[in-house]
Amino acid sequence: MKFSDKIIKVNLSNGLVKKENISGDILRKFLGGRGLNAYFLLKYTNKKIKAFDPDNILIFSCGLLTGTNALSSARIHVGAISPLTNLLGSSNAGGFFGAEMKACGIISLLITGKAKKPVYLYIQDEDVQIKDATKLWNLSTHETQEKIQQQIGDDSVKSAVIGPAGEKLVNISSIIFSSGDAAGRTGLGAVMGSKNLKGIAVRATKKVHALKTERIKEITKRHLNEMKNSPGYEEYSKYGDSTSVKWVDKLGAGSVYNYRDVYFKGVDTADGLSLKDFKIKRKSCFNCPIHCRAMIEIDQGRHKGFIGERPAFEAMEAFGPRCGNADAVESVYLHNMCNKWGMDSIEVGSLIAFVMDLHERGILTEQKIDGLKLGWGSPEAMEALVEKIALQSSWLGNLLAQGIREAANIIGNGAERYAYHVKGLSMTAMDPRGFKGSGLGYAISNRGADFANVYTRLEYAYIPQKAKEVFGNEKVADRLSEEGKSLMVRVTFYVSAVIDALGICKIPYLGLLNNYDLTIASELIGALIGWNISPEELFQCGERIVNAERLFNIRRGANRSDDILPEKFLKEPIDKGVCKGSVVNLEKMLDEFYSLMKWTYKGIPTKEKVIELGLEEIYTHPEKLSFSD
Repeated sequence: MKFSDKIIKVNLSNGLVKKENISGDILRKFLGGRGLNAYFLLKYTNKKIKAFDPDNILIFSCGLLTGTNALSSARIHVGAISPLTNLLGSSNAGGFFGAEMKACGIISLLITGKAKKPVYLYIQDEDVQIKDATKLWNLSTHETQEKIQQQIGDDSVKSAVIGPAGEKLVNISSIIFSSGDAAGRTGLGAVMGSKNLKGIAVRATKKVHALKTERIKEITKRHLNEMKNSPGYEEYSKYGDSTSVKWVDKLGAGSVYNYRDVYFKGVDTADGLSLKDFKIKRKSCFNCPIHCRAMIEIDQGRHKGFIGERPAFEAMEAFGPRCGNADAVESVYLHNMCNKWGMDSIEVGSLIAFVMDLHERGILTEQKIDGLKLGWGSPEAMEALVEKIALQSSWLGNLLAQGIREAANIIGNGAERYAYHVKGLSMTAMDPRGFKGSGLGYAISNRGADFANVYTRLEYAYIPQKAKEVFGNEKVADRLSEEGKSLMVRVTFYVSAVIDALGICKIPYLGLLNNYDLTIASELIGALIGWNISPEELFQCGERIVNAERLFNIRRGANRSDDILPEKFLKEPIDKGVCKGSVVNLEKMLDEFYSLMKWTYKGIPTKEKVIELGLEEIYTHPEKLSFSD
């Protein structure tokens, strides 16, 4: 099967568009998606470029398997220099945009420069037009998507847009896709805004004839049966991972009251299961049999009549227990408000919890909180803060719009102690003292504190016997032990990069099937692309991608000192429950991890490793993105 190898380069400053094919050798080494983004960022940026400089490159890359017959092959990866961390900007989304872009024959879209006025890109097959978006500026993401469809005259157009938050360069801005999916993490919506780019619309008009051999039919049927027979399929299909709020609470490792506590009294009503009796319309991403997403109609309370997207676990936790909010309906509403304005729900929820914590501690005084009643779980205060951040409409809103690290630095007076982040990216739901592998994953992740970038679920998904068989150490399956976690994190780091580079979803392949040996990925590539590529070669692709991302960060000044967890998790033991007494001995795990990675004590890949992976030239001699023939 001929795979998509077209890349489109757009310079918004002068309106030039260039089309070229990427070599098969590069695809074989980096695959697509997250891998190609790492390659392009390492090749075309230098340490002097800042996030909002016109020379920052915004990249949308489909996975190698995006839009194919592979189940759950919807994913697209977005990359740039992050305004939030000043390091790797990296975010992944599902829906239908990636499959539509792939159907146009395009695997990567590279955007540089800055338009003189607001514009959006319209891509029809391989034709690229730069259209006036002046009348779209200041519109919400939903309004923008509708207007683009009306202007083009085709309601099947798929789009990726920003809202007012991205226009105003709010550092936690997201990119919202027409399916409701978001590239939320690392603030890439603000990079779009800095380029005066309101959106991107894609439409493939040529019929795509997907390859349907008997082998492909047999493989997809087998995978479907395995997914449906997996223990977690039924719950995921009905509720997505929104029920994990109660799961993490039961394990004694939640993020309650801005990580003050690990258990939440109101967890039953904060959990996604509490929404089961509302009117729900399930939906799915491209070619996905799980249907883990849903629209919910609220039929009671102050939001009666509201219809919106059911949030995933991380947003439910961020707006729920982390903010002391026991009402899942409020979490649904706040998440959808973030999508409307174009902001990352995880960051917004974390910022609100941070502000509530500081106010209760007396660090943020009444004069600084815009007259809000900042009691834990106050829905009115939370809603007001969402809007203030999106529109930067007050001192507090403008402060929080800069992100949790910068906000804490400006507030001072000890606020930094309660700003829980890694590399400037807010922590996700699981307290690392209760998940030691996840804690190491937070610390070494190239984009900052995030679970999905290093999908370390094997520390609780494996039984000791399986951990012994795979890793030679049954302690890998003990989430409270640091033994074996460095080896496990190394493997899951590489595997996560491969899955993101292929454009398939982690939920079915890693979450339901636990396929961390890449045998399924190898099988799919062989059937759909025609490459004879072993799991071992794919594993090295993952290693290459992770190291390319690492080198990008090192070029921007990162080192071991950035691979750190907030002091709380290193020095304050959990004081109750099943994780009582646990802290993270990070330095020991880091030493082991760096050694396994063939990195120096400072966390820098050795020259031998860089040469082995073929990264030396693009790391030491970055180029300027060229638009000459």
